[in-house]
Amino acid sequence: MKNYLFVGGDERQIFAAEYIKNQVNTVSYAYTYENLKKEISKADIIVLPLPMTRDGKHINSNPKNGLISIEELIFLLKKGMTVMAGMVNNEIAQRITCKGVTLYDYYKSEVLTILNSVSTAEGVIYELIGNSKINLQGSKSLVTGYGKASSAICKLLHSFGSEVVVAARSERDRIVAAAHNCKVIPLYDADKIPDGLDFVINTVPALVIDEKVICRLKKDCFILDIASAPYGTDFEAAEKYGITAKKAPSLPGRISPRSAGEAIAKTILGIEKGEVSLK
Repeated sequence: MKNYLFVGGDERQIFAAEYIKNQVNTVSYAYTYENLKKEISKADIIVLPLPMTRDGKHINSNPKNGLISIEELIFLLKKGMTVMAGMVNNEIAQRITCKGVTLYDYYKSEVLTILNSVSTAEGVIYELIGNSKINLQGSKSLVTGYGKASSAICKLLHSFGSEVVVAARSERDRIVAAAHNCKVIPLYDADKIPDGLDFVINTVPALVIDEKVICRLKKDCFILDIASAPYGTDFEAAEKYGITAKKAPSLPGRISPRSAGEAIAKTILGIEKGEVSLK
C-alpha cells in the first residue's frame, strides 16, 4: 500500500484518486498551500493534474477550491520524492528534478494516449452535434493529422455516415488513412481542400487552418480545434469570413471525466510498476 497525494486538478483528479484508492492505496488531497505543507511529507507519490499548469504560475485547479503556486510546490519538494504530472514544460521539469525529485510526465505515455482517444473522439461528436444544424449522416468532414486520437475521430465520423477527408503531413499517415477508407490530402496544401465541407476538426498544435484554408470554406462550416495551445486555427480569419470556430482542448476531461480520470490512474499505476513506458 502506498500513500498518494493529489494536488489541485479538476474532476479527473477526483476520479483518478478514487480508482487508485480502490486498488488498496491511501489517498489525500491538497488544494491550498496549507494543505500541501501538511500532507506532502506523508506522500509516497505526489500526483499533479493534466495539464500541470494552465497559466505557468499555478497548479491547474478550480480557483473555488484554492490555488497553489508552482513556486510553493517546488519549495516544499524534498530529495527522494516522486512526482507524477501531466504536460510538464521543460523549465519546470528541470527545476523539479534539480531538487533530487523523480519526475514522470504521464502525458508522454502511449497508454494514456490510447485510452484517451476514445473519449476524445466521443467528445468531438458531442461538439459537432451541439454546434451544427445538420446531421452527421451525409456530411463532409476534414480532419487534420492522423495520430491515435485523429484516427479514432475518423472512425467514429465514418460510423455516423460522414465522408471523411484527412489532411496529413507524412506519406505514411496518408497511406494508413486511405487504407481506413478516408480520402487524403497533404497537410498545408490549401489548394487540395475539397469544396462543401461541413466540419473541420483540427488536432495539430500549429497553424494549419489558416486564412488560405478558411477562405475556401462555406459560411455554415463549423471549425472545431481540439489541439493544445497555441492551437492550429486562425480564429481572427474565421471571424472575418463569418465562420464559427471553437477551441475545445481537454475534451476527455470535460466530456467524460470519470473515464479520463481512470485512464490517468491506470497510467500512473503502470508507470509505478514499470509496465508503462514514456516517450
